[in-house]
Amino acid sequence: MRESGSAASLVVIASPSAASRKRWRQGLGRMFAVHEASDQPALERSLAQLNPAVLVLDLALPTRGVARIPSIQRLSPWTKILLLADTADEKETISALKAGAKGCHSKDIDPYLLNKAVQMVQKGEIWVKRTVVPHLLGELMALTERAKQDPPASSDGRLDGLTLREREIAHLVAEGAGNKEIASQLTVSEKTVKAHLTTVFRKLNLAGRLQLALFVSEHQPAANQTRSNSADVIQGQRLAITARLDRTRQRA
Repeated sequence: MRESGSAASLVVIASPSAASRKRWRQGLGRMFAVHEASDQPALERSLAQLNPAVLVLDLALPTRGVARIPSIQRLSPWTKILLLADTADEKETISALKAGAKGCHSKDIDPYLLNKAVQMVQKGEIWVKRTVVPHLLGELMALTERAKQDPPASSDGRLDGLTLREREIAHLVAEGAGNKEIASQLTVSEKTVKAHLTTVFRKLNLAGRLQLALFVSEHQPAANQTRSNSADVIQGQRLAITARLDRTRQRA
């Protein structure tokens, strides 16, 4: 493993390929401090010890591929994961986002675009190929329709394990609010919001905001939930993601 740079934002590059790590490191330039991991144990140590801002993850490295993302995320809940895969087709990208990744692209990404992708992901935006955008929005629309048709689920009690403030933040996330908006609405700092969300993700064993939004829509008390509630939650996430995608595409 190697580390370079002195920037405040640390990026971990994880790939079994030395050539890929070298190419991606060059793409990140002097904007980030870069730490390399060449295998699963090194990756796990890096996340647990360094808590990087962004993880650039080669899908060829983790065993079980996309399915391993949630467990990787739990090692450093606030690290944003940018997944690089051989193809990064529509199905693989949507699966990665559902698992908690904040972006997905093919490994042959141009070094300049990799730098831009890391910047966008670090800011909380989503980075995917333009060709994937319609499929991603279509998937969220399908979730909206299913939520309208499915009967409301009863609470399984896990939300009851959250504090009042944690539940407030979870519901605001489900409505599509960002950390800055939540902080303003609750009159707390963004750092406080992040700390609460870290606890929420740990308590509910979730990997990201979209998973949390779906969890809230499915498990809030039945007495307070209607079919339209679930659809509205997903619709809010769809609009929030659409806005982020639009900003990303404008910069590309």
